[in-house]
Amino acid sequence: MTDGDNIILERIRGGEAKEFGQLVKRYGPQLMVFVGRIVKVQEDTEDVVQNTFVAAYQHLKDFDPQRASLPTWLQRIAYHEALYHLRKHRRQVVLPLDISDDVPDELPEDTTAQQLDEAIQQLSPEDQTLLQLFYFDGRSLKEIAYITDKANDATAREVSRLTSQLYRIRQRLRIILTHKKP
Repeated sequence: MTDGDNIILERIRGGEAKEFGQLVKRYGPQLMVFVGRIVKVQEDTEDVVQNTFVAAYQHLKDFDPQRASLPTWLQRIAYHEALYHLRKHRRQVVLPLDISDDVPDELPEDTTAQQLDEAIQQLSPEDQTLLQLFYFDGRSLKEIAYITDKANDATAREVSRLTSQLYRIRQRLRIILTHKKP
């Protein structure tokens, strides 16, 4: 956490609620991108980010910089707000994929970025978010466990579960891409 964040948090805790706007300015764009990848609809993304900041403000006393950085804590709240929003609106259609098929170890060699993107869009929002956090945002498994788990700490069990889950997601992508080939 930056010294600027510490100063802002101390002012907010001291009763200067208007200082929270600085955190919104600083982390709002990052959360818009993060949430937008999950909920897909711009208006819904804006609502979820707004709900994220409301929840963050209400639970600011629960923020512990020893557990996670402020951006990671905000992403954790945003992740759960986004999933709650999706469940509430039931816009998600998850395709059942049988991963008991003989799954190749690699993606087909002639897979294009567009085909990979289309395959990723067929995954659940939770799976898409895990891929995004790990492969594109470069988050550690411990950070992802903290963001996605409802528990307070990223336990070894949760990190292990994520490793297995990422493996299964890669299998699903290989199945999708293999079955699309002529």
